[in-house]
Amino acid sequence: MSNQTAPRRSISWLLLGALLLGATGIVYWFFFADRSPDDRPKGTLADIATLQDRDDLNVLFVVIDTLRSDRLSGYGYERNTSPALDYLAMTGVRFDQHWAQSSWTKTSMASLWTGLYPIRVDVLRHTDAMPDEAILPAEILRDAGFTTGGLWRNGWVAPNFGFGQGFEIYQTPIGQQAPLSIRSEAKAGRIDGTDIDLVFTAKEFLRSNINDRWFLYLHFMDVHQYISTEETAIFGTTYSDIYDNSILWTDSQFGEVLVELYRLGLGKRTLIVVVSDHGEAFGEHGAEGHARDLHPEVTRTPFIVSFPFRLSQAGVVRSQSENVDVWPTVLDMLGLPDLEDPDGVSQVPILVGQEQEPRPDLGFAQLDRNWGQLEESESPLVALRKGNLRLVHDVENPERDQLYDIDTDPGERRNIYENRQPAVEAMMGEVKKHLSQSPLWKGGSDSVEIDEMQMRQLRALGYSIE
Repeated sequence: MSNQTAPRRSISWLLLGALLLGATGIVYWFFFADRSPDDRPKGTLADIATLQDRDDLNVLFVVIDTLRSDRLSGYGYERNTSPALDYLAMTGVRFDQHWAQSSWTKTSMASLWTGLYPIRVDVLRHTDAMPDEAILPAEILRDAGFTTGGLWRNGWVAPNFGFGQGFEIYQTPIGQQAPLSIRSEAKAGRIDGTDIDLVFTAKEFLRSNINDRWFLYLHFMDVHQYISTEETAIFGTTYSDIYDNSILWTDSQFGEVLVELYRLGLGKRTLIVVVSDHGEAFGEHGAEGHARDLHPEVTRTPFIVSFPFRLSQAGVVRSQSENVDVWPTVLDMLGLPDLEDPDGVSQVPILVGQEQEPRPDLGFAQLDRNWGQLEESESPLVALRKGNLRLVHDVENPERDQLYDIDTDPGERRNIYENRQPAVEAMMGEVKKHLSQSPLWKGGSDSVEIDEMQMRQLRALGYSIE
């Protein structure tokens, strides 16, 4: 819709859209009342405490693969890459200092779903799978009466790796909706379809379950694949520019889901959560892509929560949070049982101003750099954040260890390891204690064989796997 045809009653939305979009010239229809009004009532952070009393609340859980938070305009990026996500953050809560537990999808997603650090999940290599003993959020929600659906396009979360537990529908959309012409030259590999297929199927799920209480998990992949359209390829042609273009494209596709949600009148009955599994590097520390190290460009990710009501002033949580905190927070909001012995904690007390139980100001991330090479021995890399300090520890080559002050150096450009030896020694004690833990489930993760067809699909993501 052009500015000229927007009805007078939606002028405020029009101005908001213009403010967010800047010079992009792209119209996101959910800002306009004649297509998809956001009819959620106004609310306050105190109203979060009342959500657990509701028996009509749905959950839309969105993972945008390979999305680093500092490339979102709502997180301060100078380019207007994410108007739909920004709108959710402006009427909900944004967690400003949020970290993923790995820079590789499978390890990160295993921690996200279980609330456990990688060492306790033990899903660290490409043949590892979540054990049947794991109780995942979809199982808790299904048992509470939710219709559970999962739509994914990343083969690392396929059901044979244990990620389908608790989902009544768990599938990758058929890649038939999107024309090949929308693909820009990708840095990553090629997988079937685009997120258009995901959006098409998600809309069908919403329409089919409009009278049910549901939990829908959407895993977007086009940022990982560097896909955009002519309309969204506005930032340039370098790999970093193309990445930004793909964020804008994916944001528009997510906006289509939001449009449908509001059009169906489901906004005032739906809790929306947006996260990512990891980010993407562009040479900040000598590497490109992800699944190679644990620096902020691959582990700082978004966490945005939108409620069945609109906050008049955006909520911003400045304290540190992690992906292991996400599901303890969501389940707490819903008044449902927590995950089994999670490392993460609910952020609800922070949001509603309740007194919190004291906990160590620690956070961990982990990567086995040989995750795709079974003939090679494990090569663990562990990152520990303790307060404002972050230690990146190479277990095999400790002489390569690095220490950063993330308050004064959030991009981790100045290694202060040699100047802070007492702090390093104390933090290494925490790392050794952390790595000495056993997996939560006896025997650790399961191991699965990957057939050649699936191996080809996984290699299509752009990884080297043997």
